[in-house]
Amino acid sequence: MTAKGKMREMSTLHDATTSFYEALNLVLKGDAEPMLNLWSQAADVTYMSPLGELLIGWAPIEASWRDQAANLQGGPIIPEDVHVIEASEMGIVANFERGSVVINAESIPVDIRATSVYRREGNRWLMVGHHTDRL
Repeated sequence: MTAKGKMREMSTLHDATTSFYEALNLVLKGDAEPMLNLWSQAADVTYMSPLGELLIGWAPIEASWRDQAANLQGGPIIPEDVHVIEASEMGIVANFERGSVVINAESIPVDIRATSVYRREGNRWLMVGHHTDRL
């Protein structure tokens, strides 16, 4: 994302990862749209959130991000120890996520392991899987 909210060209996984964390922090400010624009809408996408659910397919993943935008506050969430594996059509990013969120007026620390899977669709890297778990 740029400061004006337009999509940045995501020619590398580093670009896609930067855009993901910018969008995640916007989710924590109530705006899910930038996050939704980073995901493939294919039937095979998966999301395992820190809440423990396994979501398969675009519709439940979209609903989850919209729900998070409506119910979470806080941030920033910052990626640490980012490791990127990039091939021509698929890529994996493994890292930690650190920060805090506010749920029901209570600040909760974020200390998460995250693995993101991207697929090149057209000229963009789009998220096809995101798995998080609390440390």
